[in-house]
Amino acid sequence: MKKPALIITFLIGVIVVLSIVRVVVYNRLSTSGVLVGELEEQISLYKTQNAILAEEVLSSSSLTSIVARAQDLGFTNKDKSLLVIKTSRPLAVKR
Repeated sequence: MKKPALIITFLIGVIVVLSIVRVVVYNRLSTSGVLVGELEEQISLYKTQNAILAEEVLSSSSLTSIVARAQDLGFTNKDKSLLVIKTSRPLAVKR
């Protein structure tokens, strides 16, 4: 065979192989796209659940809910007066 015919045959073979590889890659990407969509839906669901749980934690750790739970358990504040600490000394000392 002549040299140009060998080169043309080689190039046609490369084109066929690359076309087959392209079809295989597109097929895998199309099926993985569905998987990626499902994973994104799960991620958004978990983000929503995390936000709801964060709000529940903040509301249950607020001082008003802690006081209400303490009163339900029987803890009472017998002395209702406020405690005020007065000092004549400065809090910070200048040097």
